[in-house]
Amino acid sequence: MAVDRERSASPAPSGRGQGARVDCGLFLSGKPRPVGGELHRFAGMDKRTGPIDGGALMRRRGPGFTLIEVVLAVAMSAVLLTIVYWTYFSINRSVDAATENQEALETGRMLSELLKKDIRGIVSNRFSLKATNVTVEGYSLGQMEFVTTAGFYADLLKLRRIGYELFMDDKGGKILVRKESTDLNDPLDNTATVFELSRIVKGFQLEFFNGTDWTTTWDSDAAGTFPQEIRVTFDVSDTKGNVKRFAADESIQSMQSAQSTQSTVQ
Repeated sequence: MAVDRERSASPAPSGRGQGARVDCGLFLSGKPRPVGGELHRFAGMDKRTGPIDGGALMRRRGPGFTLIEVVLAVAMSAVLLTIVYWTYFSINRSVDAATENQEALETGRMLSELLKKDIRGIVSNRFSLKATNVTVEGYSLGQMEFVTTAGFYADLLKLRRIGYELFMDDKGGKILVRKESTDLNDPLDNTATVFELSRIVKGFQLEFFNGTDWTTTWDSDAAGTFPQEIRVTFDVSDTKGNVKRFAADESIQSMQSAQSTQSTVQ
């Protein structure tokens, strides 16, 4: 009876309340067993995955990049930015060069057409034609003056005294001008309206064909006749100093031939 009273007076297991269920088989077997709907882990074992990897748990703590990945990303970004930079500036330089080249080409074509039109309408055997060339810094600065119909051979009301001149201004720049006047007798410097044609023409050379040779000056009053053909060569420079050469060749039609042509048209 004494033994029975001692057993009945012995305290309940620590940490357990009255009526708590203790699964002794859990401790005896050393294997996890579901208790109350939960999965218990012991001695670093996981019944579903096996031994737990501590390093893997540390790597799964959050998103991020290693130092090598960051260095590679920065290097690739630098390479891509360099490629984009050089591509952009290469295209920009190409566009600038094309624009500069286009300006020189347009100036050359415009001057060629204008010169041909004026020379084609020269009235010969009636008014004088005078031209000179002066060489400065290796370039010819030509000057020419004549009377032209500008394409209207029989309409005398359309006659104009025209002059072309390339000269240097006070700052050393070169300016090509076209002078025009309805006064056919007085010098152009006194009565003409001056039009500035270009500031990028570096040379303006005049040549005249007398039937056998080419000369660089002409005075119809002294020669008593007009040249058979006039050639104008001019050099056009872009902003980088590249020079392009253009030429305008045109034959002079005599007054008799012009009248004959007009009669045929009528």
